[in-house]
Amino acid sequence: MNNIIVKTALKTLLALIIAAILAFGVASLGFPAQMATLFENMRAYNFAAGYASLAYNYSGRTEDLARCVDDSILAEDHTNIINYGGELVARDDFSEYAAERTASERENLPEGLKDKYDYYNVIYGNIARAKYESGDKDGALATAKESMEQLSGFPVNNALAALAVTAHSDKPFAEELYNAVREITPTSDQLAYYSEVIAILT
Repeated sequence: MNNIIVKTALKTLLALIIAAILAFGVASLGFPAQMATLFENMRAYNFAAGYASLAYNYSGRTEDLARCVDDSILAEDHTNIINYGGELVARDDFSEYAAERTASERENLPEGLKDKYDYYNVIYGNIARAKYESGDKDGALATAKESMEQLSGFPVNNALAALAVTAHSDKPFAEELYNAVREITPTSDQLAYYSEVIAILT
């Protein structure tokens, strides 16, 4: 009698496990955006990036690709930052999307930080840093220089400045960064920040 009860319980448990696995599989394939949210709430950003990538494969939307990059940045996954980020900045609508994100996210920032935040620079800065940390110093500098082509002067927290903070102790690379920064003419209201970055590199 006891054996029958144990066998029945084990069969029930096995059925529940199989049902849970199937439900998870269906949710993973059918609702990747919601699964990304679940893992974001759990701060499991590597998993979130994977589901965001699946959602992007389904939709092809810029905002879903940006979510892949955002989660990869939070996960500090250099490979995904480089890959997803490179795809994001190559999109024709990236500048427009970045401007919309900047405006939206500045609304929630304190007054003193609003003007310092720019999603465009966040993405380019993280791609450049990820390349540097991955050993691709030439690629890091090229990415930072590329980002500056679309900017006016030397705005706060641009990709070159981000690299300067990350790599200032790397003397040969800091010299290359210094030369790249010196090629840029800041606007009058950027002079103080520009001088700070020059000081970091020297």
